[in-house]
Amino acid sequence: MKLGDLDAASNETSTELLRDGRDTVGIDADQFRAIGHELVDRIGDFFGRMHEGPVSTAESSEELRRLLGQRPLPSDGTDAGAIVAQAAELCLSHSVLVGHGRFWGYVHGAASPLGALAELLAAALNSPVTSPRTGPISSAIEEQAVRWMAELVGFPTGGGGLFLSGGSMANLVALRAAFHARISWDLRELGMSHPRSAAIRVYATRETHSSIAKALVLLGLGTRALVEIPIDADGRMNPSELARRVTLDRDQGLEPLVVVGTAGTTSTGAVDPLPAIAAICREHRLWLHVDGAYGAPASLSALAPPDILGLREADSLVIDAHKWLYMPLEAGCVLVRDPRLLYDAFCFQSPYYSLSGVQGVGEPLPLRDQGPQTSRGFRALKVWLALQHLGRTGYAARITEDIELARHLHALAARHPELEACSQGLSVTTFRYVPAELAPNANEHRPYLDELNREILTRLQDSGAAYPSHTTVRGAYVLRVCIVNFNTTRADIELLPTLVADLGARIHAERRALRG
Repeated sequence: MKLGDLDAASNETSTELLRDGRDTVGIDADQFRAIGHELVDRIGDFFGRMHEGPVSTAESSEELRRLLGQRPLPSDGTDAGAIVAQAAELCLSHSVLVGHGRFWGYVHGAASPLGALAELLAAALNSPVTSPRTGPISSAIEEQAVRWMAELVGFPTGGGGLFLSGGSMANLVALRAAFHARISWDLRELGMSHPRSAAIRVYATRETHSSIAKALVLLGLGTRALVEIPIDADGRMNPSELARRVTLDRDQGLEPLVVVGTAGTTSTGAVDPLPAIAAICREHRLWLHVDGAYGAPASLSALAPPDILGLREADSLVIDAHKWLYMPLEAGCVLVRDPRLLYDAFCFQSPYYSLSGVQGVGEPLPLRDQGPQTSRGFRALKVWLALQHLGRTGYAARITEDIELARHLHALAARHPELEACSQGLSVTTFRYVPAELAPNANEHRPYLDELNREILTRLQDSGAAYPSHTTVRGAYVLRVCIVNFNTTRADIELLPTLVADLGARIHAERRALRG
């Protein structure tokens, strides 16, 4: 049988299977088109009307289980169109809507519609983004998107990098690369069994993201290796204390290795004095890693503190595109100055990998050999599209607008007679409700005010009117608003102080009535 005859026979067999329903995985082109069009129409309506409804429905886990029904795994298949329609109804009607203009709960950006389309295309292609041979265009797009991410924030474009699930995984990969570059023994063979491993020290502050401590545990060092450097009143690392502690540790025979600076802390949006930290790292021959998962894109805005430009001096940098670049999950990115470092740290050659360890002239290194994942999704596609869609000036404008909105909220809270503005950094503002009669001695009433503001947050989120989160600032429980949401308007921001103050007054009155 000729190859053409074989293809024809295969196509005929496949058509028969689709026709008689025995193929329960494939969906023919016409059915896919019909289901897809209906779903896209539904999502389009969802995007258009999202702001008209509540941010959340506050349904309990038990209510959601009842909604799904207590049923066993189906033994027979169900019509694809019916179950997609059901899934759309469930997901679009019973979720916390992170794209709603009044969702400010986490450093979790509203996902652009373009990103959703990119995810559909990436899933349809299902390309293994492992090497240029198995994923030719997907590997090339990721290589270009990584370079554009570096260019966007002014990091050297001649280095290496790749996309990962998010900032936490990117921080893990960056620290593993730093250890590979700076540890004196063969880390790949000996790991942390070497006697000197107990002497390694990594420097950060209490405001540094918890993923750094988690990474040290996963890398076998444990949290004993993490040295906490004091912060100033604004939550920023104290450079003189860093220099003092590094010198002290080295004099005691320890092994200072890495300093983690933060470009935008999760709690308050603080930016560490990165240029000063970089100078200390150069003097003491330390690796500078900057966690810019949230704040690195703010380097595009004139409203960001000048210290943020120090991220360009880092040896490794993390940016999380599903935070302030408005991407759907997942889209973390790690960048390193040395283009070979990730490959040297992570590559393990195997006979079943195509071109494993082989690089022709001008050929990029396989992406699967530059990180912990072999199977890799096409995360870069949505970032590649978005960077072209908005461009540098578009992102600069949107990020600047988010910062302006956060500053406006801080000013509104500062002017309100029963609100206390607590902090403002990048696009994060914190404040709390303080009843007028308690304001003169607020510190004496901290336990009560903490409980009062905790109840305000719970009721506010449950109401669906707005969805901030919380943190602690100078020991006080406060409401936290992080604006990385292109759907947020000035009207949304101006509504929040009134919502909080009215709810706070009502809860405070209820509590006074209970006390008699």
